[in-house]
Amino acid sequence: MSLKAVYEDFSACSNDFVNGVEHLKEHAIPKAVESFKIAFESVDRSDAYRNKYASYCGLARVLSGDVSGLSLCREAARAEINDGDVFLNLARAEWYFENRKNTVIALKKGLNIDNRHPGLRLMREQLGLRVRSPLPFLPRSHPLNHTLGKLMRK
Repeated sequence: MSLKAVYEDFSACSNDFVNGVEHLKEHAIPKAVESFKIAFESVDRSDAYRNKYASYCGLARVLSGDVSGLSLCREAARAEINDGDVFLNLARAEWYFENRKNTVIALKKGLNIDNRHPGLRLMREQLGLRVRSPLPFLPRSHPLNHTLGKLMRK
């Protein structure tokens, strides 16, 4: 999945955050982690950008191999009510750990908040949609589901 920041207007965000975005674009993950950490720790709980900073900090941590970043992304999303970027970062973090179900949930919640968010829409499109298995009471991997699914697609 692409790591490009979706909204490029960060004029109201802190310089440390903007630096973190640049480091992320350059795939300089340790520098991104440090910049996002400084930005996140510089704001209090009432700051409008706290969840955005937390989600980017969490994503950068995930990309550096730090599992705790996923918790930070989840916490930011639980507290967010209007920033699609927060949910996109959560979806990216869930995808990094190969949790498709939670990735889809994060995308749906994000699109409920911001249906026009280009990053959320693109990621949902890239993932594709799963068709319901022919025999939902059996695991998706069951041979009967595989065989019936192939027959139904033809």
